[in-house]
Amino acid sequence: MRIAMIGTRGVGSNYGGIERCLDALCPHLVSLGHEVDVYCAKGVSVVTPKGIRNLPTVALGGKHFSNLTRSAVTTLRALGRYDVLHFHASGPGILTLLCRLSGVVSVATVHALDQNRAKWGMLARGALSLAERVVIRSADEVTVVSSNLRDYFEREYERRVSYIPNGIAPPPRPQGTELLTRLGLEPQGYLLFAGRMTPEKGGHDLIQAFNRSNTQLRLLVAGGNGPEQYIQRLRASADPSRVVFAGHLESEDLACAFTNAHSFILPSYIEGMSLSLLEAISYGLPLLVSDIPENRVVCGDAPLYFRAGAIEEMRSAIELFGRQPSKALPYRVDSGLLARWDQVALNYEQVYERALAKRLRPTHARTP
Repeated sequence: MRIAMIGTRGVGSNYGGIERCLDALCPHLVSLGHEVDVYCAKGVSVVTPKGIRNLPTVALGGKHFSNLTRSAVTTLRALGRYDVLHFHASGPGILTLLCRLSGVVSVATVHALDQNRAKWGMLARGALSLAERVVIRSADEVTVVSSNLRDYFEREYERRVSYIPNGIAPPPRPQGTELLTRLGLEPQGYLLFAGRMTPEKGGHDLIQAFNRSNTQLRLLVAGGNGPEQYIQRLRASADPSRVVFAGHLESEDLACAFTNAHSFILPSYIEGMSLSLLEAISYGLPLLVSDIPENRVVCGDAPLYFRAGAIEEMRSAIELFGRQPSKALPYRVDSGLLARWDQVALNYEQVYERALAKRLRPTHARTP
């Protein structure tokens, strides 16, 4: 079938969790025989796997409205040209209403409750809450990435949604350590945080707890794509002799950071299903994570948990891990218990087939 992905900045862009999810998912959909077009932001120039096309689309209205306007233009371009339009996140998902009015099959994936993110003001949160209600009533099929989201939607809206967790892949294992040499780090000598630099990820709490900790480990902060003022605040508050900011890492550098880390920390307040956490599990890293339901669902009882925002609990956990390597070893998750991306692709294929079965229609030619 012909599938259009809408609401993302593009395959290969590595901007955030949705983009990285599609990086992993789309090649497996192609391997199942489907054709996938990813409508993306202008300026994305990457080599995409065979069978996948990044189709740049104009956006208007600045950073707060660019994704929505790009998704609106995309939807108008895509109507009638695909078997399924697959929307990612509630904001772009509001356009499933246009699909329903046009008789076009739509699927929406909710990756998190975006209206709860600290970066949004009251007006934006109200708009995202409205989008959520539109999605649940208009999309032919709705999927979520965590069981907590499934329970929320079924409780609030009394509608069945499909729980399809993100997957993991065998991790690349780079041989070199050029990144560590460049950053002045030693293998197994640092605690790793990797993720977007936004307040709900809890980076400000992490810096405060690490500054107070008595540990020989250093802290490597790998991430970007956040408010510049917030990132500057983190840098200014960190002890430069102990905390290293690497910025946004990709490919070999990111694999090197995970491969050589002592352990992984995720102090977030809000998650859907963290791809960075899944990567840490795939690398077999010991885990220190905030005790929020979304992290519990992924990790079970294996990690060392601390309450989100509890600075002293986080400090104590960091010190426990840093005393000696053996202290951290029990706090790992068996990666064999988690889904693989090939199975995730099969699950989405079944969702598309159910959506199509609800409204049978002729297949159209693929035209961008």
